[in-house]
Amino acid sequence: MSHSSPDVLAVRINLPPEAFIPLLIGVAALLVLIFAGGALASWKERNPKAASTFGLVMAVIMTCISLYFLSRCLWNQIDPNNEGTGQLQFLDPPIAGFMAACGAAFWRMGEQPKVALGIGIVIGGLMIAKPWIWPVISEYRAYDTKELVTRARGLLDPEHAEFVGSGIVVLVTGLIAGLKGKPTPPHPPYGAQTR
Repeated sequence: MSHSSPDVLAVRINLPPEAFIPLLIGVAALLVLIFAGGALASWKERNPKAASTFGLVMAVIMTCISLYFLSRCLWNQIDPNNEGTGQLQFLDPPIAGFMAACGAAFWRMGEQPKVALGIGIVIGGLMIAKPWIWPVISEYRAYDTKELVTRARGLLDPEHAEFVGSGIVVLVTGLIAGLKGKPTPPHPPYGAQTR
């Protein structure tokens, strides 16, 4: 038995500089939705016009950020492990999906459920379809022949799984935000006469 140190599997994820501000905006929006959702809903009841305007502004910002990151990765088929430049960035698909899901929620807040539904169907559908339409390509030298081999990565490889997973989140968020019915009017107090 050897007493050498064990091999350690290390994964290095580089966060591109242009992702810091969008991630901060997205995390702040998510925290507001999670921890102050009730306060946001009551603010919307008191000031529906201001809340709708705020929702539309946030929706446009988050949708534009999502489209920017999606444009960097959706059609890109270059494996992140390949040599050279232009490889996929590991965090681009989750950032694009996270921003699109937040954008769909804010489109709903801005009284635009059809846009939220469209965002969910289009962006979510494109992300889910990527492995079949624009698969990530791996290139490597075969050991036996020393020839360059090109193959599409499998569906469960991380490069495809993060597109499919993010796309499902966007699709479900868009469906919920776009298909949720109008709120029911408040019930009269107990014992009140109704006509």
